[in-house]
Amino acid sequence: MAVLWWLVPPLAATCLAMMWAGWLGRDRDVERRDDSEAALLRMEKALRKPTPSKGRPVASVPTEPSHGVAIRGAARRPGVRSDEPPMRRSSA
Repeated sequence: MAVLWWLVPPLAATCLAMMWAGWLGRDRDVERRDDSEAALLRMEKALRKPTPSKGRPVASVPTEPSHGVAIRGAARRPGVRSDEPPMRRSSA
């Protein structure tokens, strides 16, 4: 039975999270809600504003994350196609 004590912290955290989510999702006070005509006109005015047309440029090619391992690329000689076998020098 003592082995099952490791279940207590996750169960307690789950119960606390459920109570917190229920508290956040509760009905708000009606007195604090502003449903007046002036508030609706302010909202309409704010929604009619044009949205900004310029934003941050989006990178077209995502960069690969670095994992801390340096890999040296294959050495390529100019003018040699990759599908041709490399030429071997004969020792004379």
